[in-house]
Amino acid sequence: MAYCSNCGAKLEENAKFCLACGTPVEQTETTDAPVADATPAPAKASGNLNVAQLVWSIINLILCCMPLGIAGLILTIFAKDAPSAEEEAKKLKTAKTCNLIGSIGGGLWVIISFVISVLAGLAEVL
Repeated sequence: MAYCSNCGAKLEENAKFCLACGTPVEQTETTDAPVADATPAPAKASGNLNVAQLVWSIINLILCCMPLGIAGLILTIFAKDAPSAEEEAKKLKTAKTCNLIGSIGGGLWVIISFVISVLAGLAEVL
């Protein structure tokens, strides 16, 4: 059995293209195993949308911090189209960081606003 020189997937006998990555198959000598010293192709991105991250980005956008919510939303959406799994993970990690900072910042803003309101109310009573 031959293997694709690009992604290492098993090739059908007399295949002209790799079914996994679409790379044309060279019609030269075939081997029974991938070449050991060849650099492996980077892992492909999952192509799936991270729904939990997407929901967090939307909540952050609406309730906490709009700029960081927008950044998190865009990074989450474009992560599924990343060329490699490493790039996908990097975009999702950045989106998570944006959402975390936005959520914490929004929470602190609510707490500070509440404390100031209570103190203003107490000052008005006294």
